Amino acid sequence: MNKTLKLKREFSAGGVVFKNSKFLLGKHSGYHKWVLPKGLIEKGEKGWQTALRETEEEMGVKTKLVSDKPIHKEIYFYIADFKKEQKDTRKVAIYQEQGGGKTKVFKTVTFYLLEYVAGDPKNHGWEMEEAGWFPLEKALDMLAFKGEKEALKKAGQIIK
Repeated sequence: MNKTLKLKREFSAGGVVFKNSKFLLGKHSGYHKWVLPKGLIEKGEKGWQTALRETEEEMGVKTKLVSDKPIHKEIYFYIADFKKEQKDTRKVAIYQEQGGGKTKVFKTVTFYLLEYVAGDPKNHGWEMEEAGWFPLEKALDMLAFKGEKEALKKAGQIIK
């Protein structure tokens, strides 16, 4: 690993959203993988507030918090090239898997259990190219990242 990389900390939060016995997933428009809604915690926000906000922004649905206690926390590193930051948001130009390599990011993502209230994932935001409801087993197969699969498994156990 290149020892001259800059190091950045990121704190994000996301939600595992359920409606009846289905779960909400989105296919990310940047890296084209199925994911749970999540995003950077903005100044002054609690993690659960970020999870609610990001779910509405990315997936087009309103949710309510089941508990302010997280169901899963994921900690990992990734390498990326960053574009110039704009208004408290960051845009990743190139992820490591696509050849990026200017900044090493130490990331913590906290997931909360959210229950569907209103809206349609067909009205998802620009960060997702698709979004929809899926049964637990299918959602587990579709999700790209191990930590998100763990969060989904925990959610499935809780709502049984």
